[in-house]
Amino acid sequence: MTTRRREATRDRLLEAARALLAETGIQGATVEMLCERAGFTRGAFYSNYESKDELILDLFDREKNAMLQMVQDAMESELTAEDDIGSIMRAADHFLAAYPKDRTSFLVHQEFVTHGIRGRQIAEVYRELWTETRRDFTELLERGLGLLDRRLIVPIDQAAVVLIGAWEMTMRDAFLETDADEADLALLAEMIPALLTAFLEPA
Repeated sequence: MTTRRREATRDRLLEAARALLAETGIQGATVEMLCERAGFTRGAFYSNYESKDELILDLFDREKNAMLQMVQDAMESELTAEDDIGSIMRAADHFLAAYPKDRTSFLVHQEFVTHGIRGRQIAEVYRELWTETRRDFTELLERGLGLLDRRLIVPIDQAAVVLIGAWEMTMRDAFLETDADEADLALLAEMIPALLTAFLEPA
């Protein structure tokens, strides 16, 4: 199988997995269901992945990289030291406009967390992935502070946890309170600049 064809096959399997995770959860999504949704045979699946868990970890990595790229794009496009507070607000708006706000995306995110907690054999792998995600986010936050010529008054890893937690809580509450397919993140758009402003002082 050529590299391009393999990538196309993996993309279809990952998209099928993403949809199924939101519908049935990781536990409920079988290899047979994934193959049927993607339109492939079991042979095609196992020529790309050794197991369902390997595919799920690949999906986790893809979702994480997409999120981090959106954060980076927002910061590099909007943050400036000349208009620090205003640019923080624009960067938050930029990120929230790009980031998926749909129910499926959030359910997939929650499935990653639940799967890592439920499965002890894979829990360590997930802990490492979440640690890597927080580290990457923290590095992006540090770069953003450099663009602003400001510094944090709290440890940067704590600021990262607060920001990620604010996003997760806002998304969760939005979908618990309504049947909407997309979350209203107006509150988060106000919360992110407010939190960052409270955490910052001139460098």
